[in-house]
Amino acid sequence: MTTQAPAASAGASTSPRRWVILLVLAGSQMLVQLDATIINTALPAIKRAFEMSESQSLWVADAYMVIFGGLLLLAGALGDRFGRRKILIAGMAIFVAASIAVAFSPDANFLIVGRGLQGLGGALVIPQTLSILTAVFPREERGRAIGIWAGAMGFGMAFGPLVGGVLVDLIGWAGVFWVPAPIAALCMAGMAAVPESRSQMHTKLDVPGAITGTIAMIAIVFAIIEGIQKGWTDPLIVGSFAVAIVSAVLFIVIERRTDQPLLPMAFFKQRDFTGSMVGMFFIMFALMGVMFYMPQFFQLVQGMSASESGARLMPLALAMMIFAPVAAKLLPRLGPRLMLFWAPAVHGGGALLLFSFILGVDTPYWMIGLGLAFLGMGGAMHMPATTDTAMASVPVDLAGKASAVNNAGRQLGGTLAIAILGSFAAAVYSSGVTSGLTPLGIAEDSVDILATGIGAAQQVLPTLDQAVLGPTQLVLRESFVEAIKDTMRFGIIFALISGVVGWILVPKRQRQTQMQWEGGQPVERPSVAAMPAGSSNGVVANGAREFAPSGRSVVLQRPQKSGFG
Repeated sequence: MTTQAPAASAGASTSPRRWVILLVLAGSQMLVQLDATIINTALPAIKRAFEMSESQSLWVADAYMVIFGGLLLLAGALGDRFGRRKILIAGMAIFVAASIAVAFSPDANFLIVGRGLQGLGGALVIPQTLSILTAVFPREERGRAIGIWAGAMGFGMAFGPLVGGVLVDLIGWAGVFWVPAPIAALCMAGMAAVPESRSQMHTKLDVPGAITGTIAMIAIVFAIIEGIQKGWTDPLIVGSFAVAIVSAVLFIVIERRTDQPLLPMAFFKQRDFTGSMVGMFFIMFALMGVMFYMPQFFQLVQGMSASESGARLMPLALAMMIFAPVAAKLLPRLGPRLMLFWAPAVHGGGALLLFSFILGVDTPYWMIGLGLAFLGMGGAMHMPATTDTAMASVPVDLAGKASAVNNAGRQLGGTLAIAILGSFAAAVYSSGVTSGLTPLGIAEDSVDILATGIGAAQQVLPTLDQAVLGPTQLVLRESFVEAIKDTMRFGIIFALISGVVGWILVPKRQRQTQMQWEGGQPVERPSVAAMPAGSSNGVVANGAREFAPSGRSVVLQRPQKSGFG
């Protein structure tokens, strides 16, 4: 059955309302990204409050990102099927409810579970913002809109630590989980301006694909985080790796055989889509390692307050805010290949290389601030270019799925970055603490606790003799710094991989027309109206003809006046 909405469709791509819609979408995007990084400056206080080990503290960040990344593909399909605006509002409601629940956490396990529920809400929100943007804006304006959207994402990611630090100092760690409520209320009020849109090509959901994909992601992250503490030969860790491999294989098989997959394999027929996704995945290793560890460095090593540590990340935030819109304007002139090659070079050759050499207990701030500014510039170059390139390489009608894949690649990279780099850093820290404290004559069981993490060290430090307290604290700080420096060196490798992938797979020039599909083959045509209406002309098992539009295939409906219907 075909649903027609020609009036709304025609007006959607020319009305100035689209910029108001972009403001609402950018605010929603900013809120979710803010919460992904706001935890970083609150983490030292949370570690002390619950006497967490390093593996537990990694789960505070990764519980959010695992569920977020694992459900993005399903969330994109839900928006395409049931309406992107409806799913966005539902996700925002879940996100806020979970945030309030986490603020009342009685223990570490409750907090980690609550972070997972926050990730569920965020997963429902993010794909809808980009898919609605893609449907609302015509191709010739979309690059600018994506630049603003990416700037909001960068704003949220970069300002999260500052906001978190201020709230921790004023209210306590629970304060960081209250901040989403007023922002979400404004965004939900603004939903009255957002039109409903959905795809008419999708009639069922790929639940088996969602289940196997999410299980694979959770299993691999669990194995990496817990493997350091339990040992790589522990039966639980070996079993987790096995579950991850089997689930990943089943996911690929399901996606290749189902009529309407969460991850259409035909997306990857496009070199620019594949290059954008792979490049984005690897660049997140470089970015998230810094975002996760620098607030802890400022607080646990240099003795800053939470708000001071957040303020010291401002060069990164300002660089992303300033350069993301500029990069979007330069994209048509420079082309995605050049930008996606030089962005990782700025990341790896500027920020990470600088940090890996100069970072120390007493490093002056101006040197660290310079590295953070380089990092922000690289991120500002990378995000608009990868997002615009990926979204232009698939039909508008599949914007929900493409948006979900785009964000899933980013989140998977960030999640594995924290898991892999965090586990690697924990091993380096533990080794440094053990070797550094052994000559001080501290009891072996106390050394074992101190080696699990600075948060857990609070159990032991008050019991130590004053003669060894100072040297012990110095060993802890120096070991933590060496662990961070090693993760930075590790991140340089991934940044370089991202640059090489961008140079090889991404086209030199920006795509000027929206990609279409006919008979399973990509065909470039001039863009049609941004939000057309109509029906699709069928699918085949591999998802290829799912891209074959019969002309006008996206339904648009204006929302009810309340904005919540």
